[in-house]
Amino acid sequence: MRAVRMTAMCVSLGLPLSACQSFLPRDETPTTLPPLAAAPGVASSGQKLDEAGYPIIGRMPRAAREQAADDAVAQTQQRFSRAESRSWGNPEAAYRRDVAELEALAARQQAEAARVLAPAPTADAASSRAQ
Repeated sequence: MRAVRMTAMCVSLGLPLSACQSFLPRDETPTTLPPLAAAPGVASSGQKLDEAGYPIIGRMPRAAREQAADDAVAQTQQRFSRAESRSWGNPEAAYRRDVAELEALAARQQAEAARVLAPAPTADAASSRAQ
């Protein structure tokens, strides 16, 4: 019974889909819809191409830019030198201090874990000491 239902379903779906093939073109030639055929053609976009045929994106400079003035360069150098003097000092010393602090913290945590995880004294050991 189930096979009959499946066959009926396939036939009921297949018939409408097979009827759609009559609307498709029989050959592979592309067709242009009438509204698109009536549209005017596209002229050149005006995109400039380089000697290899690739599009040039952006404006090409027509001349070299003028160089920065000496006083602007001096001001920039002074600003950056002041920023360097405001830094935190020797980064290697700060790194070594941080590493030493973290190593000490790890040692304290290991000692605390060893103390907590150490086996508790048994009752036999306590009674033998009392004798």
